[in-house]
Amino acid sequence: MAGGAGYVGLTLTRRLLAAGWRVDVLDNLRHGVAPPPDVADHPGFTFVPGDLRDIAAVDQALEGRQAAILLAALVGEPACDAEPAATLQINLLGALNFFETARLRRVPRFVFASTDSCYGAREGEQLDEGSPLAPLSLYAQTKADMEREILGRTPQAGFAPTVLRLATVYGLAPRMRFDLALNLLMREAVLQGRVKIYSGEQWRPLIHVSDVASAFETVLNFPETVVAGQVFNVGSNAQNMQFKDVGNLISHLCPEAIIEYVPATPDLRDYYVKFDKIEKILGWKTKISMLEGLSELRDAIKSGQPPDPYAASWRNA
Repeated sequence: MAGGAGYVGLTLTRRLLAAGWRVDVLDNLRHGVAPPPDVADHPGFTFVPGDLRDIAAVDQALEGRQAAILLAALVGEPACDAEPAATLQINLLGALNFFETARLRRVPRFVFASTDSCYGAREGEQLDEGSPLAPLSLYAQTKADMEREILGRTPQAGFAPTVLRLATVYGLAPRMRFDLALNLLMREAVLQGRVKIYSGEQWRPLIHVSDVASAFETVLNFPETVVAGQVFNVGSNAQNMQFKDVGNLISHLCPEAIIEYVPATPDLRDYYVKFDKIEKILGWKTKISMLEGLSELRDAIKSGQPPDPYAASWRNA
Protein backbone atom coordinates (compact mmCIF):
# COMPACT_ATOMS: atom_id res chain seq x y z
CA MET A 1 0.00 0.00 0.00
CA ALA A 2 1.40 3.36 -1.02
CA GLY A 3 0.57 6.04 1.54
CA GLY A 4 -0.29 3.59 4.30
CA ALA A 5 0.99 5.88 7.07
CA GLY A 6 -1.33 8.79 6.24
CA TYR A 7 -4.77 9.87 7.43
CA VAL A 8 -6.76 7.27 5.48
CA GLY A 9 -3.79 4.94 5.03
CA LEU A 10 -3.03 4.23 8.67
CA THR A 11 -6.72 3.69 9.39
CA LEU A 12 -6.86 1.17 6.54
CA THR A 13 -3.57 -0.46 7.55
CA ARG A 14 -4.90 -1.14 11.04
CA ARG A 15 -8.13 -2.54 9.63
CA LEU A 16 -6.39 -4.91 7.22
CA LEU A 17 -3.92 -6.15 9.85
CA ALA A 18 -6.83 -6.87 12.21
CA ALA A 19 -8.52 -8.84 9.41
CA GLY A 20 -5.42 -11.01 8.93
CA TRP A 21 -3.87 -9.37 5.89
CA ARG A 22 -0.13 -8.92 5.53
CA VAL A 23 0.43 -5.22 4.84
CA ASP A 24 3.53 -3.69 3.27
CA VAL A 25 3.47 0.10 3.40
CA LEU A 26 5.44 2.41 1.11
CA ASP A 27 5.52 5.91 2.59
CA ASN A 28 7.95 8.82 2.75
CA LEU A 29 6.54 10.07 6.09
CA ARG A 30 6.34 13.54 4.60
CA HIS A 31 4.57 14.89 7.67
CA GLY A 32 6.88 13.25 10.17
CA VAL A 33 4.36 10.90 11.76
CA ALA A 34 5.57 7.29 11.89
CA PRO A 35 3.20 4.32 12.36
CA PRO A 36 2.46 3.77 16.08
CA PRO A 37 3.86 0.70 17.89
CA ASP A 38 0.69 -1.38 17.53
CA VAL A 39 1.21 -1.19 13.75
CA ALA A 40 5.00 -0.96 13.47
CA ASP A 41 5.55 -4.00 15.70
CA HIS A 42 2.80 -6.12 14.16
CA PRO A 43 4.19 -9.34 12.65
CA GLY A 44 2.16 -8.79 9.50
CA PHE A 45 3.48 -5.28 8.86
CA THR A 46 6.47 -4.19 6.82
CA PHE A 47 7.52 -0.59 6.26
CA VAL A 48 9.28 0.39 3.03
CA PRO A 49 10.65 3.97 3.19
CA GLY A 50 10.35 5.89 -0.06
CA ASP A 51 7.80 7.55 -2.29
CA LEU A 52 6.08 6.93 -5.60
CA ARG A 53 8.98 8.38 -7.59
CA ASP A 54 11.44 5.90 -6.07
CA ILE A 55 11.49 3.10 -8.64
CA ALA A 56 13.46 0.67 -6.47
CA ALA A 57 11.26 1.22 -3.40
CA VAL A 58 8.07 0.81 -5.43
CA ASP A 59 9.37 -2.42 -6.95
CA GLN A 60 10.30 -3.72 -3.49
CA ALA A 61 6.89 -2.83 -2.09
CA LEU A 62 5.00 -4.61 -4.90
CA GLU A 63 7.07 -7.73 -5.52
CA GLY A 64 4.97 -10.83 -4.93
CA ARG A 65 1.96 -8.95 -3.59
CA GLN A 66 -1.68 -9.94 -4.13
CA ALA A 67 -3.07 -6.41 -4.04
CA ALA A 68 -1.84 -2.85 -4.51
CA ILE A 69 -3.57 0.20 -3.05
CA LEU A 70 -2.57 3.68 -4.21
CA LEU A 71 -3.39 6.27 -1.55
CA ALA A 72 -0.13 8.22 -1.64
CA ALA A 73 -0.37 11.70 -3.15
CA LEU A 74 -0.05 15.36 -2.38
CA VAL A 75 -3.60 15.73 -1.10
CA GLY A 76 -5.86 18.76 -1.03
CA GLU A 77 -5.95 22.07 -2.87
CA PRO A 78 -3.69 24.11 -0.54
CA ALA A 79 -0.91 21.50 -0.58
CA CYS A 80 -1.06 21.08 -4.36
CA ASP A 81 -1.30 24.79 -5.10
CA ALA A 82 1.74 25.44 -2.89
CA GLU A 83 3.85 22.89 -4.79
CA PRO A 84 2.46 22.48 -8.33
CA ALA A 85 5.61 20.93 -9.78
CA ALA A 86 5.85 18.35 -6.99
CA THR A 87 2.13 17.66 -7.38
CA LEU A 88 2.58 16.69 -11.01
CA GLN A 89 5.67 14.63 -10.22
CA ILE A 90 3.98 12.70 -7.39
CA ASN A 91 0.30 12.57 -8.30
CA LEU A 92 0.88 11.78 -11.97
CA LEU A 93 4.42 10.55 -12.75
CA GLY A 94 4.88 8.81 -9.41
CA ALA A 95 1.37 7.37 -9.47
CA LEU A 96 1.96 6.05 -13.00
CA ASN A 97 5.21 4.47 -11.81
CA PHE A 98 3.32 2.63 -9.06
CA PHE A 99 0.50 1.60 -11.39
CA GLU A 100 2.75 0.36 -14.21
CA THR A 101 4.98 -1.53 -11.78
CA ALA A 102 1.90 -3.27 -10.36
CA ARG A 103 0.91 -4.28 -13.90
CA LEU A 104 4.39 -5.52 -14.76
CA ARG A 105 4.57 -7.41 -11.47
CA ARG A 106 1.14 -8.89 -12.28
CA VAL A 107 -0.30 -7.86 -8.94
CA PRO A 108 -3.86 -9.23 -9.26
CA ARG A 109 -5.73 -6.35 -7.63
CA PHE A 110 -5.20 -2.59 -7.88
CA VAL A 111 -7.31 0.01 -6.05
CA PHE A 112 -6.86 3.74 -6.68
CA ALA A 113 -8.03 6.47 -4.31
CA SER A 114 -9.62 9.24 -6.37
CA THR A 115 -11.95 12.03 -5.24
CA ASP A 116 -15.51 13.17 -5.82
CA SER A 117 -14.13 16.69 -6.30
CA CYS A 118 -13.33 15.51 -9.85
CA TYR A 119 -16.98 16.36 -10.61
CA GLY A 120 -16.37 20.07 -10.01
CA ALA A 121 -19.14 22.66 -9.49
CA ARG A 122 -22.41 21.08 -10.66
CA GLU A 123 -25.21 22.97 -8.95
CA GLY A 124 -28.60 21.30 -9.23
CA GLU A 125 -27.24 17.99 -10.56
CA GLN A 126 -27.13 14.64 -8.82
CA LEU A 127 -23.87 13.06 -9.95
CA ASP A 128 -23.16 9.40 -10.45
CA GLU A 129 -20.20 7.44 -11.79
CA GLY A 130 -21.27 8.11 -15.37
CA SER A 131 -21.35 11.88 -14.97
CA PRO A 132 -18.60 13.76 -16.86
CA LEU A 133 -15.65 14.97 -14.83
CA ALA A 134 -14.96 18.70 -14.60
CA PRO A 135 -12.14 19.18 -12.05
CA LEU A 136 -11.54 22.74 -10.88
CA SER A 137 -8.26 22.36 -8.97
CA LEU A 138 -4.83 20.97 -9.74
CA TYR A 139 -5.39 18.26 -7.13
CA ALA A 140 -8.67 17.11 -8.69
CA GLN A 141 -7.19 17.34 -12.19
CA THR A 142 -4.33 14.99 -11.33
CA LYS A 143 -6.82 12.50 -9.90
CA ALA A 144 -9.01 12.70 -13.00
CA ASP A 145 -5.95 12.27 -15.23
CA MET A 146 -4.87 9.18 -13.29
CA GLU A 147 -8.35 7.72 -13.57
CA ARG A 148 -8.13 8.03 -17.36
CA GLU A 149 -4.69 6.40 -17.38
CA ILE A 150 -5.87 3.49 -15.24
CA LEU A 151 -9.19 2.87 -16.95
CA GLY A 152 -7.86 3.55 -20.45
CA ARG A 153 -5.35 0.70 -20.47
CA THR A 154 -6.12 -2.45 -22.43
CA PRO A 155 -7.68 -5.02 -20.06
CA GLN A 156 -5.09 -7.49 -18.83
CA ALA A 157 -5.95 -10.96 -17.59
CA GLY A 158 -5.24 -11.34 -13.90
CA PHE A 159 -5.07 -7.59 -13.24
CA ALA A 160 -8.17 -5.91 -11.81
CA PRO A 161 -7.98 -2.10 -11.39
CA THR A 162 -10.73 -0.33 -9.43
CA VAL A 163 -11.23 3.41 -8.87
CA LEU A 164 -12.83 4.71 -5.67
CA ARG A 165 -14.01 8.33 -5.76
CA LEU A 166 -14.06 9.37 -2.12
CA ALA A 167 -16.41 11.88 -0.56
CA THR A 168 -14.90 14.58 1.69
CA VAL A 169 -13.38 12.68 4.59
CA TYR A 170 -13.62 13.59 8.28
CA GLY A 171 -13.29 11.96 11.67
CA LEU A 172 -10.79 10.74 14.24
CA ALA A 173 -7.80 8.78 12.90
CA PRO A 174 -4.38 7.58 14.12
CA ARG A 175 -2.68 10.23 11.98
CA MET A 176 -5.05 13.16 12.23
CA ARG A 177 -5.68 15.94 9.74
CA PHE A 178 -7.02 19.20 11.06
CA ASP A 179 -6.88 20.90 7.68
CA LEU A 180 -9.95 18.96 6.54
CA ALA A 181 -13.13 21.01 6.68
CA LEU A 182 -15.16 19.19 9.34
CA ASN A 183 -12.18 18.35 11.53
CA LEU A 184 -11.09 21.99 11.47
CA LEU A 185 -14.58 23.27 12.31
CA MET A 186 -14.89 20.91 15.27
CA ARG A 187 -11.42 21.85 16.52
CA GLU A 188 -12.35 25.53 16.47
CA ALA A 189 -15.71 24.91 18.15
CA VAL A 190 -14.08 22.98 21.02
CA LEU A 191 -10.89 24.98 21.54
CA GLN A 192 -11.83 28.50 20.43
CA GLY A 193 -15.58 28.53 21.05
CA ARG A 194 -16.20 30.16 17.67
CA VAL A 195 -16.62 28.77 14.18
CA LYS A 196 -16.71 30.70 10.92
CA ILE A 197 -18.57 29.15 8.00
CA TYR A 198 -18.32 30.97 4.69
CA SER A 199 -21.66 31.05 2.87
CA GLY A 200 -22.89 27.68 4.14
CA GLU A 201 -24.98 27.10 1.02
CA GLN A 202 -22.49 24.79 -0.70
CA TRP A 203 -23.22 21.07 -0.87
CA ARG A 204 -20.57 18.49 -0.12
CA PRO A 205 -20.70 14.69 0.23
CA LEU A 206 -19.08 13.61 3.51
CA ILE A 207 -17.75 10.33 4.90
CA HIS A 208 -16.03 9.13 8.07
CA VAL A 209 -12.45 7.93 7.62
CA SER A 210 -13.28 4.50 9.10
CA ASP A 211 -15.99 4.01 6.48
CA VAL A 212 -13.45 4.84 3.76
CA ALA A 213 -11.22 2.05 5.08
CA SER A 214 -14.19 -0.30 5.10
CA ALA A 215 -14.89 0.43 1.42
CA PHE A 216 -11.32 -0.44 0.40
CA GLU A 217 -11.46 -3.71 2.32
CA THR A 218 -14.80 -4.56 0.71
CA VAL A 219 -13.40 -4.08 -2.79
CA LEU A 220 -10.40 -6.29 -1.97
CA ASN A 221 -12.70 -9.08 -0.77
CA PHE A 222 -14.89 -9.13 -3.90
CA PRO A 223 -14.13 -11.32 -6.93
CA GLU A 224 -12.10 -9.43 -9.52
CA THR A 225 -14.77 -10.09 -12.15
CA VAL A 226 -17.12 -7.83 -10.17
CA VAL A 227 -14.76 -4.90 -9.55
CA ALA A 228 -12.32 -4.95 -12.49
CA GLY A 229 -12.47 -1.70 -14.45
CA GLN A 230 -15.17 -0.29 -12.18
CA VAL A 231 -15.55 3.18 -10.65
CA PHE A 232 -17.41 3.55 -7.37
CA ASN A 233 -18.41 6.71 -5.56
CA VAL A 234 -17.69 6.11 -1.88
CA GLY A 235 -19.98 7.84 0.57
CA SER A 236 -23.60 8.06 1.68
CA ASN A 237 -26.62 9.72 0.10
CA ALA A 238 -27.70 10.76 3.60
CA GLN A 239 -24.40 12.59 4.17
CA ASN A 240 -24.72 14.92 1.19
CA MET A 241 -25.01 18.06 3.29
CA GLN A 242 -24.90 21.82 3.04
CA PHE A 243 -22.37 23.45 5.33
CA LYS A 244 -25.10 25.38 7.12
CA ASP A 245 -26.48 21.99 8.21
CA VAL A 246 -23.02 20.96 9.38
CA GLY A 247 -22.94 24.20 11.39
CA ASN A 248 -26.27 23.32 13.00
CA LEU A 249 -24.94 19.90 13.98
CA ILE A 250 -21.78 21.38 15.48
CA SER A 251 -23.93 23.88 17.39
CA HIS A 252 -25.94 20.96 18.79
CA LEU A 253 -22.78 19.13 19.88
CA CYS A 254 -21.01 22.25 21.17
CA PRO A 255 -23.82 24.55 22.38
CA GLU A 256 -21.32 26.93 23.98
CA ALA A 257 -19.68 27.66 20.62
CA ILE A 258 -20.71 30.61 18.45
CA ILE A 259 -21.39 29.64 14.83
CA GLU A 260 -20.81 32.63 12.57
CA TYR A 261 -22.00 32.54 8.96
CA VAL A 262 -19.94 34.87 6.81
CA PRO A 263 -21.55 36.14 3.58
CA ALA A 264 -19.39 34.96 0.73
CA THR A 265 -19.51 33.54 -2.75
CA PRO A 266 -20.26 29.83 -2.29
CA ASP A 267 -17.31 27.49 -2.54
CA LEU A 268 -16.85 26.33 -6.13
CA ARG A 269 -16.55 22.78 -4.79
CA ASP A 270 -20.32 22.51 -4.68
CA TYR A 271 -21.71 19.14 -5.72
CA TYR A 272 -24.26 16.48 -4.75
CA VAL A 273 -23.15 12.90 -5.36
CA LYS A 274 -25.13 9.68 -5.57
CA PHE A 275 -23.78 6.52 -3.94
CA ASP A 276 -26.27 3.91 -5.13
CA LYS A 277 -23.85 1.89 -7.27
CA ILE A 278 -21.52 0.70 -4.51
CA GLU A 279 -24.47 -0.41 -2.38
CA LYS A 280 -26.19 -2.16 -5.27
CA ILE A 281 -23.13 -4.02 -6.59
CA LEU A 282 -21.04 -4.57 -3.45
CA GLY A 283 -23.68 -4.30 -0.74
CA TRP A 284 -21.51 -1.71 1.00
CA LYS A 285 -22.94 1.14 3.09
CA THR A 286 -21.48 3.62 5.54
CA LYS A 287 -21.94 2.74 9.22
CA ILE A 288 -20.90 5.93 11.02
CA SER A 289 -23.35 8.83 11.09
CA MET A 290 -22.29 12.46 11.16
CA LEU A 291 -23.55 12.72 14.74
CA GLU A 292 -21.48 9.73 15.86
CA GLY A 293 -18.35 10.78 13.97
CA LEU A 294 -18.37 14.39 15.14
CA SER A 295 -19.24 13.41 18.71
CA GLU A 296 -16.22 11.10 18.82
CA LEU A 297 -14.02 13.85 17.41
CA ARG A 298 -15.31 16.43 19.89
CA ASP A 299 -14.64 14.11 22.83
CA ALA A 300 -11.14 13.27 21.59
CA ILE A 301 -10.19 16.94 21.23
CA LYS A 302 -11.53 17.71 24.69
CA SER A 303 -9.49 14.88 26.18
CA GLY A 304 -6.26 16.01 24.48
CA GLN A 305 -6.17 13.32 21.83
CA PRO A 306 -4.26 14.01 19.69
CA PRO A 307 -1.99 16.44 21.53
CA ASP A 308 -1.68 19.96 20.13
CA PRO A 309 -4.33 19.95 17.37
CA TYR A 310 -2.63 23.01 15.86
CA ALA A 311 0.69 21.20 15.25
CA ALA A 312 2.01 21.20 11.68
CA SER A 313 2.10 17.39 11.70
CA TRP A 314 -1.72 17.29 11.70
CA ARG A 315 -2.16 19.14 8.42
CA ASN A 316 -1.00 18.58 4.86
CA ALA A 317 -0.33 22.22 4.02
